[in-house]
Amino acid sequence: MYKNSGCLNEIVAMSNNKLKDTEDNRLAEQHQLLRKGLTKQMNQFPNGEDGRTTSPDIPYSRNANVSYINAGEEDQMELYGYRRSNFRTALTWLFILKTLGILRMVFHWFPEWFLNCTYTRCSLEVAEKVLIVEIYQKKHRRVHIRSITCMSALEIINAANNQTAKGKKKSAEHCNSHVLQDLNRIDDASSLSLPNSDGTFRSATSVRMFTCKKLRYIWNIETKEFLKVKSLGPGMPTSSLHHAEAQQGLAGLSLLEQQRRRAIFGSNFINVPVKSVLELLLLEVLNPFYIFQVVSVLIWIMIEYYYFAAAIMVMSAAGITISIIQTRKNQKKLRNTVHGSDIIDVCRGSGVYETIRTEELVPGDIIILPATGCTMHCDAILLFGTCIVNESMLTGESVPVTKTPLPFQPDVLYHPKEHSRHTLFSGTKVVQTRFYNDEKVMAVVTSTGFMTAKGSLVSAIMYPPPVDFRFERDSYRFIGFLASLASIGFTYSIVKKIISGEAGLKVVFHSFDIITICVPPALPAAMTAGIILAQKRLEQRNIFCISPRSINVSGSLNCICFDKTGTLTEDGLDLWGIVPVVESRRYIPPLRTPLKLSQALSTLRPYDRGPSSASCNKLDPPLLLMGMATCHSLTIIDGNLSGDPLDLKMFESTGWVLVEPSNEDTSKYDNICPTVVTWTPEGGNKTDPETYDSVESGADGAKVEVGIVRQFPFSSSLQRMAIICKRIGQEQLHFFCKGSPEMVQSLCKPDTVPGNHNQILEEYTRQGFRVIALAHRVVEIRSLHKLQKVQREDLEHELTFLGLVVLENRLKPDTKAIVNQLSDAAVRTIMVTGDNLLTAISVARDCGMVGSHDQVVIVNYEEIIGAGSTEGKPRLTYTLAEKSSIQTPSNTTSPSTMNSSGDTTLDINDTDFTGHLAITGKCWSVIQEHYQDLVPRCVVKGTIFARMSPDQKQQLVQALQQLNYVVGMCGDGANDCGALKAAHAGISLSDSEASVASPFTSREASISCVPELIRQGRCALVTSFGIFKYMAAYSLTQFISVMILYEIGTNLTDFQFLYIDLFLICSLSAVFGRTQPHPGPLFNHPPLTSLLSLPPVGSLLIQVCLVGLFQALSMIILTKQDWFVPYMTLHNNVTGLATGDYASHENYAIFSMSMCQYIVLALAYAKGRPFREVFLKNYWFVGALGASTAFSLYVLIDPGYAIKKWLELEMPPMEFRLVIFSLSAAQVIVCLLTEEIVIDRGLVKVMDSSFWLKLRPRKEKYLAVEKEIKLSDWPPVENLVELSPLVTSAVAQK
Repeated sequence: MYKNSGCLNEIVAMSNNKLKDTEDNRLAEQHQLLRKGLTKQMNQFPNGEDGRTTSPDIPYSRNANVSYINAGEEDQMELYGYRRSNFRTALTWLFILKTLGILRMVFHWFPEWFLNCTYTRCSLEVAEKVLIVEIYQKKHRRVHIRSITCMSALEIINAANNQTAKGKKKSAEHCNSHVLQDLNRIDDASSLSLPNSDGTFRSATSVRMFTCKKLRYIWNIETKEFLKVKSLGPGMPTSSLHHAEAQQGLAGLSLLEQQRRRAIFGSNFINVPVKSVLELLLLEVLNPFYIFQVVSVLIWIMIEYYYFAAAIMVMSAAGITISIIQTRKNQKKLRNTVHGSDIIDVCRGSGVYETIRTEELVPGDIIILPATGCTMHCDAILLFGTCIVNESMLTGESVPVTKTPLPFQPDVLYHPKEHSRHTLFSGTKVVQTRFYNDEKVMAVVTSTGFMTAKGSLVSAIMYPPPVDFRFERDSYRFIGFLASLASIGFTYSIVKKIISGEAGLKVVFHSFDIITICVPPALPAAMTAGIILAQKRLEQRNIFCISPRSINVSGSLNCICFDKTGTLTEDGLDLWGIVPVVESRRYIPPLRTPLKLSQALSTLRPYDRGPSSASCNKLDPPLLLMGMATCHSLTIIDGNLSGDPLDLKMFESTGWVLVEPSNEDTSKYDNICPTVVTWTPEGGNKTDPETYDSVESGADGAKVEVGIVRQFPFSSSLQRMAIICKRIGQEQLHFFCKGSPEMVQSLCKPDTVPGNHNQILEEYTRQGFRVIALAHRVVEIRSLHKLQKVQREDLEHELTFLGLVVLENRLKPDTKAIVNQLSDAAVRTIMVTGDNLLTAISVARDCGMVGSHDQVVIVNYEEIIGAGSTEGKPRLTYTLAEKSSIQTPSNTTSPSTMNSSGDTTLDINDTDFTGHLAITGKCWSVIQEHYQDLVPRCVVKGTIFARMSPDQKQQLVQALQQLNYVVGMCGDGANDCGALKAAHAGISLSDSEASVASPFTSREASISCVPELIRQGRCALVTSFGIFKYMAAYSLTQFISVMILYEIGTNLTDFQFLYIDLFLICSLSAVFGRTQPHPGPLFNHPPLTSLLSLPPVGSLLIQVCLVGLFQALSMIILTKQDWFVPYMTLHNNVTGLATGDYASHENYAIFSMSMCQYIVLALAYAKGRPFREVFLKNYWFVGALGASTAFSLYVLIDPGYAIKKWLELEMPPMEFRLVIFSLSAAQVIVCLLTEEIVIDRGLVKVMDSSFWLKLRPRKEKYLAVEKEIKLSDWPPVENLVELSPLVTSAVAQK
């Protein structure tokens, strides 16, 4: 997307050379003026093709000594150049050969190391490779290494031409003479068309470029930097995107120019690569986990643990196979979802049109949209005609959208979001097109491939941001601790064997076995199993997840941001009534039925019939009613009236009928009014001389027909839409404007707006109604050509205010209960919406987000003009939203006090006070720009954020994250896409393609998915903690067992290891995660997120100490027996590690004791409430537990001959077996009581004690901000002027 203005006319001139020199000079002068006059405006637009902003609201760190790509944008990345060093390369490969390729495998894990070992840092100008570094939220670092491609113009063009020529051979239609001429000229071409930052193109004979995340970056010789190849259009004046000769076929790109551009932009194809099975196999096998598995298997083979090694190999192979199958399945599914191809007509200039494949389109191509519609495979700007587009795949909105031609405005810069009603996005479906006077419906291509809106969504899936979760970080640290412990054991064993003179090769491998024991190889598989089970449970509840790692994160959510419309409230709106304006600038009482407007106005005195009525004649429709019937974007599709729900409700309430020609009836497309609305008034009083004649003439004579001449689509930035219409049979043209009351009021003549307008509007919005205002004026233009060229700004002034339309947006049935449930669970709820502030406050009260006795403070700003404006920043104001919240200063129990200046200051120190801030999007921008120090306070106390743009929603989520909130976002449309993507856990209530940026998607359009996700996430998180602790305790238990046996010269046998690892550990850990979440209300405290906090660490240490104690106790009791003979005495001081004979009484004691310990540890960590059900309801786990216990007792007490031989057991007398059984029973009791009393009731409560908080203060920044607010008198609330309830009686009916 381009920062400066450009001219598409100049681009087209490169291919057809039809522009005159005078026109070129005029356009060049226009460019210079625009660059000087529109710089400030251009800087306000996003630089990314997907609307990413460079607003100062989102700070991006810059280092003057570092080169950047996408500087200042959301996807800013550091860039470093490298050039090959022959000496370093030779030396590195020498070490790789000496290490038998192990070093190269390490370089595969750390490619940046390999780059630094074979290349040297250099300037980008001479670099052969680039190192691209992404920094996510100043925490995560991700690198990409790309080779720089240097190619000449002929090489690139011929490569693109060969691919295109193959496709053209399929159809004889492409063998036209002009095509063959252009193809022949390509061989003589010596230049490429490289895009400039202002939208123009320059010629170059060669190019240096690289590709990163599917986007191309080209070296700019002048600025000495790599610049992203961006879309055409953004940042360019809208006038420069037009070409008057396009309708005559005199504009467009020649085939030669198209080939030049395709060489730079690439084919218009969203390519999702599907890796081969061999490639996926290599990637899986080279994973550090499987490399560790391979090394472990080799060690086990060397120490003759053949059966155990074989079992692990089979399990690993099964895991690799499942992973490859799932990965291939996901890649194919994504490719099939995004793949699309079609044919389309393009204009080649000189009156030549050609049918090509959509893959061949390039930015700048002028395409012709068929009348029957099509699926868009590129982003394009509509130049001529009108389109009805279904954008449900991108926005989730099922209603069609009317697209109109881009206005010709030299002083307005194009931006895809601001001009979305003129932009056709890739992935959307054009249902039908309309044209005037035989004009073709034409559009100019702006983006192709991954630069399109659809391409950016696919890129978000292929390159997701890292999931920042404390549990994962701590798990890696803990594994590192286990590895360190294993190293200590390994070193101790080796040293001891060397001292004793037993350091043979087999003994050394036995020492290496300690490392494989201490670091559990099955840990990743066990953790993955728990996540997969949680994902399946979510799918059963119609919640689908594309990022399984986010499930654990959702278990620690403590703040949820909700969109309002369609999320908290119903999608549709119900019309509550209308409030017309009459003469004397006053409102009449609201009418619940708009159809009765004519009757109501006819009862008024003649001088009271105001602008809402065209005349006093009953057969003339009131202007307010006519505006409601015409000012919309409704259309008829498949015989049904379709469009925006708000427009639909308003139109249906008028009783008018909309008539449109069908797709086949193309003859009517030439009419000035292709859409007509009709109204048949009720029979008037025949005694009335003014209406008698008309009524006598019959229904047809009384029928009113109004044709919609032109639409000005709704713009979120303008907050309004408008239309020009004409009553059939009359010459007069009408202009109607509909939008937010504040905006429409600013466009009206002051003498037409009622004096009590603001008070009436406030009363309705306080009640939670959505209010729309209408205004009107007469249009003096009569020329059809001028009507199609006139700009809305030329008409949107000096309007006559007609009245208000009041709509009701009801809460969804379960919204209030869900919000209350989240509040009871100590999960903070925030509303972030694009709706009116007072309406949002009312909805927040209705749904329980704001308590009935809570105060709401509106934060606003005032521009300071004059002497007080030296600092150049506005002044913030704080006012109570409801006057009833203001208490008298004399009341000692009042939560507010009045200072000497008359301001009311809230007493934040009052524990009974719960305050909420309500902030608009404009005020949010002011605070971020001028009051950065107040951003944390506003974020902590803000509950209602209204009139927020999509970018501002994302900024709010990021601001919450910076204060250490774990943030969830729940929304239903593409407007929430950025916030859904930025949140720790985004939950989309839409099936649109835009929702793929969200980790979670709910098939049910209800926020009930939020507590369900939290419940499942908490269960998954606790399960992950339990599995991790169990696997760690299992490893440490086995480590203790092996170290004790090593001390006496023996070890566990091959089948003993197999029984423990395969039958006990794998069976218990596989079903450990099948426990369902607790079905009751959410607990009012989230589970722990840190493995290194006091309870989990204390639990693990205490349980391991108990394990070591009971194993040591069993050995002590064994040595006291009269019949006991030490192992080394029986084997003449030759260790079993050398002979392979491990059977002994010591082996039996340790093995039998540890069997019971593995079972009791699983039972101890299988906790239930408050986050999971009791383990008894996990029938799989209970079954595995029972089977393991029964067989282990059988082995312990009296195993059969085959079992004794299989496990190589040396059975002691029955008395000692019962001693081991008693010790095992005692450990069960001690372990369970320790976990219940010492851990759950002791260490967990210690963490919440004042002593511990002083010793280890909590690190969440929002807690410090809350404490800071409590110790201050912020915010200072200004006293309000008493308002009289003017329409309270009218709205009381609600």
